[in-house]
Amino acid sequence: MKTLLMAFIFLFTQCNALACTKTLIMGTNETNWAPYLIKQGDEFVGTEVDTVNAIFKDSPFCIEWVYFPSFSRVQQELKTGHIDITYAASFTKKRAEYAHFTTAYREEIMLLYKHEGAKDVTSLESLFDSDYSLAVNRGSFFGAEFEKVKKQYANQVVLTADANKRFGLLNKKRVDYVIDDSIVAQYFAKHYNTVMPVKSTPPININGVHFMMSKQSTTLAEVAVINSFIKKNKAAIEQIYSIY
Repeated sequence: MKTLLMAFIFLFTQCNALACTKTLIMGTNETNWAPYLIKQGDEFVGTEVDTVNAIFKDSPFCIEWVYFPSFSRVQQELKTGHIDITYAASFTKKRAEYAHFTTAYREEIMLLYKHEGAKDVTSLESLFDSDYSLAVNRGSFFGAEFEKVKKQYANQVVLTADANKRFGLLNKKRVDYVIDDSIVAQYFAKHYNTVMPVKSTPPININGVHFMMSKQSTTLAEVAVINSFIKKNKAAIEQIYSIY
């Protein structure tokens, strides 16, 4: 009887360890941000989803994905604690006022792309000085230099909700340039042969991306736990992105 009792206690402990102790609501505004995230019916798939699954599979957290129409809305929901976490976030001091940041889990390279009729400009300043238009993701951060230039040429910047729309506009020549993640652009360049990188312009921004977590609904202790799982699963994350 004692042996049976000890076996039951061991089984209960193991099951309890495998069960998540908290569900984190993961906010996203993307529906066709290939290959990172694509919404298929009620499901989200893509390399970011694979990365989240790799990091959180043995953690004490479960993840529930929720869609919002813009990244600005995701940020607002994070501020109020209506969602707990979002992904692929660049660190800024303003965001850090209402959100914790995990350690970076991958690197992001933001490049300039054009349609086939646009010039090979050498800088953002020369782009705007020539009265060209530029589409970017609403609410995204592309570095301090871009933030400064964007305010000066605000009427030439087109804010969009998702990558599919940005590259669609570029393909139809409704905008002249797009700033986007190099891996995302590889995908859309294969679908639109009119889209190409501006090789004469250096990267707009290179930085690590993080999980951004609401200060209203998560703690620094929980951030530390997630950091440990990012470190533990570094090789698995690198494997996911190795083909790119």
